[in-house]
Amino acid sequence: MRIKIIADVRDGLTLPINYNHLLVGSIYHFLAESDVQYAAFLHDTGYKAGAKRFKLFTFSQLLAKHRRIRGSEIRFESQLTWYVSSPVEKFLSHFADTLLTEGKLSLGKHSLPIKDVSIPRIPRFQTQMRLRCLSPIVMSTVRQRDGKQTTHYCLSDDPSLSALIRQNLIRKHEAIYGKPPTDDALHFHFDTDYINKQQRRVTRLVDYKGIKIRGILAPFYVEGSLTLIETGYECGFGVKNSIGFGMADI
Repeated sequence: MRIKIIADVRDGLTLPINYNHLLVGSIYHFLAESDVQYAAFLHDTGYKAGAKRFKLFTFSQLLAKHRRIRGSEIRFESQLTWYVSSPVEKFLSHFADTLLTEGKLSLGKHSLPIKDVSIPRIPRFQTQMRLRCLSPIVMSTVRQRDGKQTTHYCLSDDPSLSALIRQNLIRKHEAIYGKPPTDDALHFHFDTDYINKQQRRVTRLVDYKGIKIRGILAPFYVEGSLTLIETGYECGFGVKNSIGFGMADI
């Protein structure tokens, strides 16, 4: 399930173009104000699936009709829409509790009045779906380069992308439900027609607290297990979901 938040920017809002850390800070603030122990558990430990740990939430970019990028800053001049999603009821309950009580969204030094909070209708999942990104999708793996292990960020045409997305979703399912899905078939690929028509790159390089993360912002297709598709919809496709990557919508 996901929460849709609409916030007022009044006369405008200027943020650093790499603002993900501000949204992460806001989420953990909301959680801690409702239940400090749960916030600490999620931040420090998370939900386990074997050796992997997951926060099991994701969020969108800040969406606005009128925005301008100026150098290292982004200027919003119309109301903001922000989505936060998780399959974990406890997360959503604590998040919404403080959100509704405080009635404002704090982003660094800015405090934005919240105009509306709603729960969007859950879509009817199908075994073949085309989705659009609300935040870039990141998939990475470790590869050898010059005799050293380095992080490799997959591009849209990486032959290992689909298998990595699938394995990641299976692990998330295990973290949510404590067992692998009955149906674990999944194929993932970006919309190549859309990518070929673009006049600019669909890759996005985001700086998160000094770490450069490369993601892809383009529509994509998923085919296979309804459970795995729903898992991706609720807690994000790919990795680094809890710092603002991998959120999608139909």
